[in-house]
Amino acid sequence: MKRLFIATLITLGCTSFLTQAQDVEITDPTSLTPAEYTITKVEVQGNERTRGQFIINASSLTEGSTIVYPGDQISRAVERLYNSGLFSDIKVYITQRTGSEIQFLIEVTEQPRILEYKLKGIKRSERRDLRDLLVITPGSVITDATKGQAINTIKRFYREKGFWFTEVEVSTEEVEDVEDRLRLIFDIDAGERLEIKDIEFKGNESFSDRKLRKNLKPVKEDAWWKIFGKKVYKEDEYEEGTQSLLDFYRKNGYADVRIVKDSIYTKEFNGLFKDKEGLKLVLNIEEGPQYKVRNITWEGNTVYNDEQLTASLGFEKGDIFNEQKFEQNTSINKDNSDIMSLYQNIGYLFFQAVPTIEKVADDSLDIHFDIYEDEIATIQQVNFVGNTRTHDDVVRRTLRTTPGNTYSRDAIIRSVRELSQLGFFDPQNIEPDLVPDQQNKTVDITYRLDDTQSTSNFEFSGGYGGTSIGVILSARVNFNNFSLKRAFEKGGWTPIPTGDGQKLSLGVQVTGTGYQSYSFGFQEPWFRGKPTSVGFNVSYNLLNYRGVNERNELFSSSVSMGKYLKWPDDFFSTQTVVGYQLYNVSGTEAYFAEGSSNLLSIKQVLERNSLDNPMLPNSGSKFTLSFEAAPPMPSFSEFYKIRTEYQNHTPLVDKLVLTSQVQYGYIGYFTKNKRTDLNKFLLGGTQLQQRQSFLYDNIDLRGYPGSTIQSIAPIVDGEKVGGTMFSKYSLELRYPAVSNEQVQIIPYTFADAGNSYLDFNTFDPFKVKRSVGFGLRLYLPVLGLVDLSYGYRLDGVDVPNTNNDVMPGNWEFLFNIGSPF
Repeated sequence: MKRLFIATLITLGCTSFLTQAQDVEITDPTSLTPAEYTITKVEVQGNERTRGQFIINASSLTEGSTIVYPGDQISRAVERLYNSGLFSDIKVYITQRTGSEIQFLIEVTEQPRILEYKLKGIKRSERRDLRDLLVITPGSVITDATKGQAINTIKRFYREKGFWFTEVEVSTEEVEDVEDRLRLIFDIDAGERLEIKDIEFKGNESFSDRKLRKNLKPVKEDAWWKIFGKKVYKEDEYEEGTQSLLDFYRKNGYADVRIVKDSIYTKEFNGLFKDKEGLKLVLNIEEGPQYKVRNITWEGNTVYNDEQLTASLGFEKGDIFNEQKFEQNTSINKDNSDIMSLYQNIGYLFFQAVPTIEKVADDSLDIHFDIYEDEIATIQQVNFVGNTRTHDDVVRRTLRTTPGNTYSRDAIIRSVRELSQLGFFDPQNIEPDLVPDQQNKTVDITYRLDDTQSTSNFEFSGGYGGTSIGVILSARVNFNNFSLKRAFEKGGWTPIPTGDGQKLSLGVQVTGTGYQSYSFGFQEPWFRGKPTSVGFNVSYNLLNYRGVNERNELFSSSVSMGKYLKWPDDFFSTQTVVGYQLYNVSGTEAYFAEGSSNLLSIKQVLERNSLDNPMLPNSGSKFTLSFEAAPPMPSFSEFYKIRTEYQNHTPLVDKLVLTSQVQYGYIGYFTKNKRTDLNKFLLGGTQLQQRQSFLYDNIDLRGYPGSTIQSIAPIVDGEKVGGTMFSKYSLELRYPAVSNEQVQIIPYTFADAGNSYLDFNTFDPFKVKRSVGFGLRLYLPVLGLVDLSYGYRLDGVDVPNTNNDVMPGNWEFLFNIGSPF
């Protein structure tokens, strides 16, 4: 049979395909009669990087399959190959055709591939950020899809930054000495970053535009006096803002509120000097009626009566219906007083409250609850995972959930809090997993922990405390999860014996004035397997004042024992501390009486602590009341001291935390002839600065220096003496700007006030030294908590017999290590 050479030529840019193959001897292709053929052979040419079998499979012209020719199957094969984006030219030839068989040759021209790509017309920082977003791989084929996806990514990047009218032109250029590789170039015009100049609300009758703009945050409208930050439109912020606006309406009883239409467009706005183009945002609101509660009814409840459940729900007849409050008080709220908690705290894990809200009249709601109490659930198994450094018994003794006990949601919440208080686990990663078994009325609890963060830290700091103090150098190492038992076991030092929850600290501090301090402390939180803490501390302090013939020494030691209480509630604890101090004061210019002085004291501390985090609390409170007495004995100093402190941490919106703190103290004496300045009160500075003033009880106060001479204290006969009373007040607002496993950064602002008084006659809680300022706390796993503050003094402090008074209107930088709470 004469060899046929029949071809169908398909090229890029064609809008239609030639569907009839043509024999060289046939002048009119339409004269062919469609017939079914079996494909016996398919060859591929022109493919250097693409597998031939892939091309055959993609075309569907596979050997053994059948095809009707003439027909549209060849054109569809070409279209499929073209849609792959891999080829710039495709030709299909019929190389042989018999009465029942047909053979094809597919000839392709492959698309060029990417050598590299460049971003032009934009800043270096923007190029860096875009390269993290663009998915363009060197060596991949340059296709329309690749270009389109990149263009969309670039435009979306700039739209999220508030840019409008972004234009992207794509071109290619050949690269010298590199065949079949092109450089892809994106020429970018970022457009114009437009601000929201006007936000208009339509349909709002119950609230003013100003009130609604306030509740549309984080979307903000630009104004001439708003000089910080661009008020640009970002889609994610707009979605957050509209949801916040709808929540505001629903809190005020408008349960049917909806945004029926919204639009944003550009227009010219009048500026101070010239007209500027900006954005106008228009929201059409359909408020609907404001609903009030009419009737609240309950059915199926036997454990609690209707009045108790209604009180927990927090609504009475005639109240405006607050949707958010309703949902929180039904399922879970921060006070743990919701209906679900009422039942689950006494074991009803499988309890259900199904509400039915019926709209009656035009603006009233009838609320009905069907209660399904079920049976009390029992805790079957309690497990924990993730404690790679902390021993199991340390975790187990902390938990408030015990196998065999009745299930309690409150016990789980308390367990999570107590685990956070240990300081060994990341509080954000403590997760309790529940596996309930409704058929058997049991539940298994697994606590997921993360103790990858270091529990030990090394503190090293330096600073300058003024002419009277000089250079301050301090170093301290704290092992907060120490194991004394493992210290004596083979292989226990890896590199530090850890896991038993014990605390070991070693510290040294020196200053340019000749001050030296050495300390050692150890604490066992569970002595002999019981929730009783036992600890001891020893320290030695030496001070030679610069230019003063005086030498002060203090040897101090103490033994403590603490215990948790169950009354008035189980947030209370008590601690007893027995201490011995030996003072040695010498020198002709001594501020204290020369000679040795012994002091034996007993201190009793009562504390209620509900803080959620020991280092950086976000909620809870802490109240401390202490009484210390050094009884009168021959050759011993004597005094009695009362101190009290209360602090409260309140979470506000968006992780803001407001902290308020109040402290008072008083020192008295059993006999008149043994009164000294030992252990009286000085205010100012930080604990790091004050450690050298070990003869006093030093109270830190930001904005004021911490040296003995410049401290806040009463003056008698031209000499500064310690106060027998003090008061201190503090207000702080802080925000966790960065919070992860590696570092925590918490900026804050503060207002502090305090004073030290000579006696009851001069005591005035409102006559205080005040300061305001700002600061930054850094929590680093190695260094622990570092506190930097910059305080502005509103009042001055007199320094007798010198010209170095602490003047008001000045700033004071302070540096401290350790928890302020």
